[in-house]
Amino acid sequence: MTPKLLLLTVTLLVSLSHGFLVPGLSVVRCRDNSACSSLQEAPFVEKELPLKVGIIGAGSIAFGTASLLSSLGHDPMLWSPSGVGTKELIQQAQSSATIINDDTITSKIQSTGALSRAFDVRIARSTRELVRSNDNILVFALPVNCHKDAMDRFAPDIIEWMMESTQLMRIIISSHASLGAAYLMQLLRSEFQRQSGPSTSLSDFHRNIRITCWGTTTITARKTSGTSVNVLTIRDAVDFCTVPFKSEDTNNDVLLRTLFGPRFKYRDGGLLAISLSNLNPQNHLGIVLGNMSRMDPPPPPPPLNGMPVVEATVEPWYQGKCITPKVGRLMEALDLERINIAKVLEIDVRTIYEHFSWSFHVPLQTQNDQDGGTPTRPLTVSEMNQQMHYYKKNDVFGPTNPESRYVMEDVPYGLVLTVILGRLLNCPARLHESGIMILSAMYGRDFLTENELLKGLGLIANDGLNVNAYTLQEWKEMACSGYFKEK
Repeated sequence: MTPKLLLLTVTLLVSLSHGFLVPGLSVVRCRDNSACSSLQEAPFVEKELPLKVGIIGAGSIAFGTASLLSSLGHDPMLWSPSGVGTKELIQQAQSSATIINDDTITSKIQSTGALSRAFDVRIARSTRELVRSNDNILVFALPVNCHKDAMDRFAPDIIEWMMESTQLMRIIISSHASLGAAYLMQLLRSEFQRQSGPSTSLSDFHRNIRITCWGTTTITARKTSGTSVNVLTIRDAVDFCTVPFKSEDTNNDVLLRTLFGPRFKYRDGGLLAISLSNLNPQNHLGIVLGNMSRMDPPPPPPPLNGMPVVEATVEPWYQGKCITPKVGRLMEALDLERINIAKVLEIDVRTIYEHFSWSFHVPLQTQNDQDGGTPTRPLTVSEMNQQMHYYKKNDVFGPTNPESRYVMEDVPYGLVLTVILGRLLNCPARLHESGIMILSAMYGRDFLTENELLKGLGLIANDGLNVNAYTLQEWKEMACSGYFKEK
């Protein structure tokens, strides 16, 4: 049995009791996504495989996500916020005359690495086209510091579609950070009332939307050109939650498995759990603080006494290899702060060790020698990264530009929420906050107050963090509902 056939078979068996049917090459689901007691009573909406999926973004993760979807038999469509990310794909389509029905543009991406294949991809030229040309499935797959702008642009078209349809709109945020789902839910609620009238009940809106949030991306990837991507790894496990919370959307979220394979782990605690499950920003903080001189090579020095001008050189460096024991220990200490906050909230989250094991396929502990004389012990973060570099050969080059997303995106959009939660719970994330302050000093800016998503939720004010904007009970309610109640 081929892997794809096995996946469809497993999906069929799981889905029969959860409102989905996958008979042969079609998938059918209930309009409200609930388990239906009988076929006669169920308000089914039939969808033919491959499922058409709209991807908001056209960078490395968007290209890699499209490659994974296509490899599992689905039909992805990309949208670029500026148009730059899909420019070469459109040019390629025009040169090969692959514009098809209704002027839809179809181009081709070459994927290498963990997914070695060429595949077709559709290109959307507007937000409206992306919303209406797919099977009511949208995936945010762009940098977190671009999420607010994209959400603002898509909200009117999403609500317009929802008001015309009785079907469920599924939105996936890959990956989720800075309570992006809460901002999007707040935005869509407001847009729904604007379009339908302020006296209209929001019950129909909440019944017909699900926002699924991932703790990390399903893949890691580097875009190698405007028409190609190198998929570095496919993660074994991805944490997720769905808001508004419905019990049937937990471990057996059939749509996620159908689209991306059986790699998802539901986390109790909703948005709070997923907000504390995205380890990339804290890991990148340790990497940046330990390797800033590699990221920020000095410019050529001014001429001296008529001597020849020296050319500055940029030296490539392997990220995993440069996670030395001291850098690794800092990353472990950062992780402990996050774990302690989760414990106060009584939330179970993955550890940094599980993150590296599940993402990069290295073991959690040493292996027994052949004679069994050496007992096993847990690997350190540094040791796991050295295994990635020397044995797995899946190490990547670290950034050589100080404007890297490791700083510009991850510091304001990945670390500040942890600081807010730490202050709220009297469990301060001192290393996180110190790292933000150190990098703010290096860059001459205040990273602590640059998060537009948290500003939109009232958690950042002009004079700093607004830690007491909501009570702990209001945070917990938001984690399940997907939004803070208006006061």
